[in-house]
Amino acid sequence: MTTKEKLFELLSLSEGKFVSGQSIADTLNLSRNSIWKGITALKKDGYLIESKTNKGYRLLGEGNILSHEIISKDLNVPCDVEVYDAVTSTNDMAKHKSMSHRPIILIANRQSEGRGRLGRTFESPGGTGLYLTIALKPGFSLDKSLYVTMAAATSVCRAIEKVCREEAEIKWVNDIFIRNKKVCGILTEAQTNFETGQIDSLIIGIGINCFPGNFPDDLKEIAGSISEETGSFSRNSLAAEIINETVVSLDKIEDRSFLREYKSRCLVLGKEVKVHPKYDESGILAKALDIAEDGGLIVQYLEGAKKDKTETLHTGEISIRLSE
Repeated sequence: MTTKEKLFELLSLSEGKFVSGQSIADTLNLSRNSIWKGITALKKDGYLIESKTNKGYRLLGEGNILSHEIISKDLNVPCDVEVYDAVTSTNDMAKHKSMSHRPIILIANRQSEGRGRLGRTFESPGGTGLYLTIALKPGFSLDKSLYVTMAAATSVCRAIEKVCREEAEIKWVNDIFIRNKKVCGILTEAQTNFETGQIDSLIIGIGINCFPGNFPDDLKEIAGSISEETGSFSRNSLAAEIINETVVSLDKIEDRSFLREYKSRCLVLGKEVKVHPKYDESGILAKALDIAEDGGLIVQYLEGAKKDKTETLHTGEISIRLSE
């Protein structure tokens, strides 16, 4: 383990009590300078660490430290959970797991190579976010793949409202918004057996901005966090509730019971949007009318060659942004 990881483990085991610098030095065989550098690195990752002269260091707030034990005790669905401080990408890790109908859950405090749709980089800082992947071999066919993202989105909204007491909306098809800012993205990946039409492996990646962080300049206008106060809710409780809600929703995906709720939460319906069929900055003005039974977005074009015509859009074909 690195010095930073050793420090994190030692402070975590102290259960919120101060650990003196001398005790850390003796236990981990570190110099005071190495301890200072390690503490600085943990703070940079988003961990709240209090320092006091003659007392030492302590981690603040149980809710800001991801714990396998705490998450597991709040689960009421069968699954296998793994919790990490730092990973490259929970979705990429899941691809190396042996899949079964029993979900595997990978949870990380931060990611170095987080990805969004179309290979876009996903900011994954430590301490302020929650990065979670649900992986399994489902019992439904490929034609239900769009439903997966929609069911996961409604599940995340329910979990946020239950744990964080914040009203969440969905921007078709995979983004969660609070106070008109994006706080969560969902990336669904699947490997299919074209002979049987079944999905061999399903990987649902959920990245959430829980608390305020330093967003890049190009994201500050659109990105936000669930809470504006660090530590105002437990990331462990949120992780557990997302797992509970999502696993149950996947079990019921054939009945499409999530669809009505998804529509009620969809913030684009009835509004003007821009459709970007080429994934570029240019777009075609349209009005979002409804969600189709297959999960597609029904739009009526307001300009261009298709003016006044309606079309059902599906994920993978377009990107969609709220019109200015």
